Amino acid sequence: MTAPLTPYTFRAIEARDLPALALLWHEAWRAGHLAFAAPELVDARTPELFLNRLKPFAGHGLVALGHDGEPDGFAYWDGAELDQFHLGQRARGTGLAGALMHRAEEAMAGEGITSAHLFCAEGNARAHRFYEKAGWRDQGVEATKVSDGLGGWLPAACHRFTKELARR
Repeated sequence: MTAPLTPYTFRAIEARDLPALALLWHEAWRAGHLAFAAPELVDARTPELFLNRLKPFAGHGLVALGHDGEPDGFAYWDGAELDQFHLGQRARGTGLAGALMHRAEEAMAGEGITSAHLFCAEGNARAHRFYEKAGWRDQGVEATKVSDGLGGWLPAACHRFTKELARR
């Protein structure tokens, strides 16, 4: 499969990207979760929390830079799990999501990963539709826990998606 054409530049996430990615992640998380997330989780998900969570991502994952050089999306994986995949508001509907997913899947396959998975919060309908369109298979809902950002955990229900990646 050929990568979709986009006006974006893709590269590994760098430390200098982290402040902008924290704001992007905060906005994207709220757009996808605000309607159903527990109030205490919404309160805990601050830009500062996302910045702290992003620190280990530098040097790995992918950032998509728009024509102005600013981040418009990012993908991060931890082993076979596509752990984070987010687009900023201005990039939604532009085709970036498909291109970024394609690049992330290629990079994961390049690391020898042949079977990948990701989790999508139950209620995040837009992300759910995108993952299905991108060829990921919904394996059903799993009860799990998510960090409250304060050292505790909150119950959550997430769809587990899987995808076999092309061998390289």
